[in-house]
Amino acid sequence: MLSGMVYITPNRPQKDTTMELITWLDSYSVGNDKLDGQHKRIVGMINALGEAMLAGNERAALMKLFSDLAGYAKTHFTFEESLLAAAGYPGLAEHRERHVDLNRRLADYYRTFYTERTPQTVEVMDFLQHWLFDHILEEDMRYQEHLAGHPHA
Repeated sequence: MLSGMVYITPNRPQKDTTMELITWLDSYSVGNDKLDGQHKRIVGMINALGEAMLAGNERAALMKLFSDLAGYAKTHFTFEESLLAAAGYPGLAEHRERHVDLNRRLADYYRTFYTERTPQTVEVMDFLQHWLFDHILEEDMRYQEHLAGHPHA
C-alpha cells in the first residue's frame, strides 16, 4: 500500500534513523483538483515534519510543524465536508465522524509530543503516514465516483 516511498538516512549515525517519506502518486487522486492539491500539501507537511525529526530539530520547531499540520488538516476537513455536502454525498455523516476521530487523535499525539521528555517520533510519523494513506486511499476514494457525478459541487 505504501508504494512510492523514499527512504532517507541522515548523515550522522543515530538509532532508528531511517524514516519513510511519502511520494505523491497519481493513483492517490480523488479526481478533484482542489482536494488533490490539499492532499499534496498535507503530504508535504508530513514530509517536512519527518525531515525535521531526522535532522534533530529542537522540540519547539517540531511542535510548530505539527501544529501547522493539525491546523491545516482541520481546514482541509472542513472544506472537504462542505464539498461533499454540496454534492449531496450520502456517506457524509460517517465521513465527518472519521474527521472528528482524526482531529482527536492529532490532538492526542500533539499533547503526547508536548509532554514526553523524548517524543516517540517514529510512532508519530507512523500514525501520520497511516492516517494519510488509510484516509485518502480508503475513506476519500469512497466519494470519488459521487463527486465525479457532481462537477459543480
